[in-house]
Amino acid sequence: MTLDELKLYTVRVNNGSGSLFQPILNGDEFTYILTAKHLFENGMRDENDEIIPPISDGTKISIFRQVNGDGQWQKIPIPFTLTRGVTYFPHLVADAAILKIDFLPGFDQIVSIDLPRINALYYLNGFPNQFEGQAGEEYTTYSIKEFEASGDHSQNAQLTNNVLNKLQVEGMSGGGILELKDGQICILGIQSRIKHPQFANGKICFVPMKYFSEIIQYEEYKTFLTVLHPPFVGKFDFLKDEAFALKVDAWDENAMLSLRTHLRNKALTVIQSDVTPIGIKKLFKNRLLIDENEAYCLDTKNIWIAWLEFLTIMNIVKEDSLTIQQLNETFDSIRLKYLDTNDWTDFVPDKLSKSDYLGLQPDSTVIVSTRTAPERPFIIPKGKIVDIARVYDKSGFRTDKGIDPFTSFNFVHLDYFKKKCIIDKMAAYQNLSEQEFLALLKNEYNELFN
Repeated sequence: MTLDELKLYTVRVNNGSGSLFQPILNGDEFTYILTAKHLFENGMRDENDEIIPPISDGTKISIFRQVNGDGQWQKIPIPFTLTRGVTYFPHLVADAAILKIDFLPGFDQIVSIDLPRINALYYLNGFPNQFEGQAGEEYTTYSIKEFEASGDHSQNAQLTNNVLNKLQVEGMSGGGILELKDGQICILGIQSRIKHPQFANGKICFVPMKYFSEIIQYEEYKTFLTVLHPPFVGKFDFLKDEAFALKVDAWDENAMLSLRTHLRNKALTVIQSDVTPIGIKKLFKNRLLIDENEAYCLDTKNIWIAWLEFLTIMNIVKEDSLTIQQLNETFDSIRLKYLDTNDWTDFVPDKLSKSDYLGLQPDSTVIVSTRTAPERPFIIPKGKIVDIARVYDKSGFRTDKGIDPFTSFNFVHLDYFKKKCIIDKMAAYQNLSEQEFLALLKNEYNELFN
């Protein structure tokens, strides 16, 4: 994903900017634009010192996005008529508003985060008025150097370019504070204003995402808006084609194709059950993770692809589709832990210690997933992890009394189940029916669990 992807998610709204956001779909498909309230009701005064009234219902608002076709950028209008409580939903106090537009496909790679990640690179995105003109050249990004103390219903930030003033930033109100991460866009908030009208020095104020979440919780809006989670958090269905990628060399691809199809067919039992990512989030809460710095993972694809694969494996073992209640019971003996890292062995002491193991009894299994598969899928029996981390901090453990997870639990990487049981033995599965393949695979999994 590149900076041009940020450009596709940024729209021109009235005299400002906005960010496209695709929330959970509930049948009536729609897309949001997250923007600044003052673009519609700014409370400014005219030459007679009279307050300029808010834009009235029924007003058509100019909104356009930019697309690239055959190397040429084009402006595409987005039809929008402002109607309070139907298409326009402002925050009561903060400078935040949600616009509800007709569904735009292909904008589901953006997730909402509450806190900036350490050492991450964020950009202010939008359409400065000074660049108004040719399509493709009106938009810009300014990188953010650091975040500063919060303001009144806002957060302060210092742009890397510390000489930018009102002229260079004006028109970017409503533009997203965005980060590119692992093929997704993370939105931290939207720009509201510059910190000082005359002496900006690259200092801006933005409205954090929590205020957009508050809009959705207003009683009068609850039936019109859905929570700010991407679609795949609402349904595993959006991830069915990404589960069980089972990457192999090109000459093995044909042999793997049928096995991948069998596994994805089995994954449909999870997709069609009452188990959903948002249901799992509500059920397990902090048992999913305890480190607040990792909370952003809960709206990213990797963790839920891992969950879909984990649940499919459990269904193969049990020859049944787990209900949400059965999953709660299973979680007391087998737990899935996602680590936001590329190499789990390098981070075993630090990452695995900051986990919630309450309810897990000795000899339980913790299945670990990471952003990418390790070069060798590892299994670490109980007690052996101490050989890797001879000194480790126990203060992050949350366990039942007297239990040390490093000496009580077995840790297995999720890819171990895929590499050892499927990829390494794919020759034995050739020309088998789906039922025959799953029966053999069940035996393989049972040996690992036992």
